[in-house]
Amino acid sequence: MSRRLHHMKYPFSLQARQASQRMARDLGALVELLEDPENHYVVDEAEARVYAALTQSQIRYPEMENENDVLIYPTARLIVEELGLPRLRALQAEAESKEANRQLGKEDSELVSELCESSFNWSIDSMGDITQRSKLPLMLRTFELKIRFENYLEVAPAFHSEEWSLINRYLDKGWIPIRRSELDRLISGKFRQLIMQGRFDIPKMSQRLIETVQRIEAETKGRIRQAEPLKLTETLASAFPPCIQKMYDDSIRGDVNLSHDARFALAAFLLKIGMEEDEVQTVFSGSPDKNTSLIGYQVRHIASKRSMGAEDGGYTPPGCKKLQVNNLCPVYLGTASDPLCEYVLNPLGFYQTRAWEITKGIQDHSWYARKRDKKQNF
Repeated sequence: MSRRLHHMKYPFSLQARQASQRMARDLGALVELLEDPENHYVVDEAEARVYAALTQSQIRYPEMENENDVLIYPTARLIVEELGLPRLRALQAEAESKEANRQLGKEDSELVSELCESSFNWSIDSMGDITQRSKLPLMLRTFELKIRFENYLEVAPAFHSEEWSLINRYLDKGWIPIRRSELDRLISGKFRQLIMQGRFDIPKMSQRLIETVQRIEAETKGRIRQAEPLKLTETLASAFPPCIQKMYDDSIRGDVNLSHDARFALAAFLLKIGMEEDEVQTVFSGSPDKNTSLIGYQVRHIASKRSMGAEDGGYTPPGCKKLQVNNLCPVYLGTASDPLCEYVLNPLGFYQTRAWEITKGIQDHSWYARKRDKKQNF
């Protein structure tokens, strides 16, 4: 396989994108191209690729025997976006990311570095050969490569392990040493981001593609839970923890500007319990410093991040300790109180318990001490 075709097997590569655009300048042209009998196999392969993602199986990269194979991935994306199921998009992003990571592990470092630089405009450099690295401080000798910190930060904050936190990394003149396996993870994580953040203007579909979409849609039944959008009622709002209640009330009244940390916590909480994006944007619409386009972007960004394998998307709101550090916990500050706060570590835990109490008509909270261990003291 030529170097160019080798690059093209990775859907995020510059070569794959250029080849796709050369054959089909847009999605409408792609749909037309797929009607050619010679390209019917592309639709079949794309359907198999989506089905593998849906069933959380390993997807199969094409052999890249000809350039038309590069159309399989965008066709698979088209099928998923036509269905419009966030959970299916998340499954596709996860499957594509995992397979990219697996394939990258077979490549030499030179090719992987080339992919980074041409696909994402990342700066990657070598830490030297074994002899050169042996002269480095002991803690740096296992790192084969280094990446610019700004490129690292495009992806690493989405990883939950402490080792990915910038504060736990060695930083020298803007460069962060990384292992080859870590670079593979960053690349596959970036690929995952591109899928989760990508949105298509769906063209008129051909009958062949419509039938493919219908088959995949039938397979989603029973595999993907369809959640109804949450309508915020007084009952649900009464289950809010004191911290969220204060942020919510302040935002609705519009007499103060919430801090960035407060806006993030409130938006992440409301999205996590099932509120629609446009409803969350409405919550912030009364802010004195309201910027509608910025609010929309921030809410979409928070909603677009998908935790690994989770059915519901979005960042998890900060925990109680983080809120206390940011002076966003009214119980910690002594301006509010609720006995449940001593038994939870995250606003979501409070909400789930209090909502259950409300539905059961439970008003006596003494059961906390009998059934639960205290998590924190005020």
